[in-house]
Amino acid sequence: MTIKDVAQAAGVSPGTVSKVLKNYPGISEATAGKVRQAVRDLGYIPNSMASALSSKEARGIGLYICINDRTQQIDEIDMNYLLGAFAKTEELGLNPVTIFDQTLMAFTAEELPAVFRSRGLSTIVIFGLNKNDEKMISFLQDERFRFVIVDAPYQDEHRSSVSIDHEQGQYEVAKEVLQQGQKVLYLAGKKDGYVTDERLRGIRKAAGEADAQLEVVYAEFSEQKAYEIVREKTGFDVYVCASDLMALGARRALWEKGLKRTVTGFDGIRLLAYAAPDVLTCKQDFQEIGKAAVSEAARLLKGEEGRKVILPHEITTVTMK
Repeated sequence: MTIKDVAQAAGVSPGTVSKVLKNYPGISEATAGKVRQAVRDLGYIPNSMASALSSKEARGIGLYICINDRTQQIDEIDMNYLLGAFAKTEELGLNPVTIFDQTLMAFTAEELPAVFRSRGLSTIVIFGLNKNDEKMISFLQDERFRFVIVDAPYQDEHRSSVSIDHEQGQYEVAKEVLQQGQKVLYLAGKKDGYVTDERLRGIRKAAGEADAQLEVVYAEFSEQKAYEIVREKTGFDVYVCASDLMALGARRALWEKGLKRTVTGFDGIRLLAYAAPDVLTCKQDFQEIGKAAVSEAARLLKGEEGRKVILPHEITTVTMK
């Protein structure tokens, strides 16, 4: 199968097919749709990648990053995932191929297998998956591929999951600060986040044991949204936040109101050490998570079965060391 066959089936030139496959701008949606339909119908894979797919020496690992929130002032988490992943791929002699979610926006769920195969990838690490990502969740069912999903509960013969125990981490950090009968505001993350559900179970368990009055609001892991919510909700004894960025927003709102209240975070980002070094948090090692995810991908690449991997966390205040 050649690019000329695809062009003939779609009724366009080979050059147009090439531009569509490379996601060039300036191609009408109608034309691009014809080309993609022809690619699907013919099962076309570019010649430059076909040899890599059949070669026993192919060592490609896809690193798919979903940037869920593009409004944050700073977010070091994704960068640390990648730093850890790159270090491990170099150590294991693997070839990382980084793909961002926006790269795939132009493709349908049915096209994703061909997109990844065209890059010589059969094993993919996924960072930042959410419940509403229907295309990627559909792709996860394709048993021709192997997947490692960070912070989402997918594990079976061809899929591994890698995370900390988010429920236990949230329980432990809340248990440190909650006292009998306190009024507690919990700033949860995004409703479509897998870790949001797990952390909610943790805070509810801790609040139940302390007989605390718990109110839950969703602040979407956003520093600004947390700030706005807390400015309107100052009548609480403790503010438990499902991320450090939200804890920073909550602290800023309380400071502006002249109130001193207990605030906790989650993640252990370095910014916390500069802005709020006294805030207790559940610290994750994102570079180690990235490394562990690539190690799992290497196992799957060798034909081993998927599994659930739980990494350690630490309840601490973040220092600048």
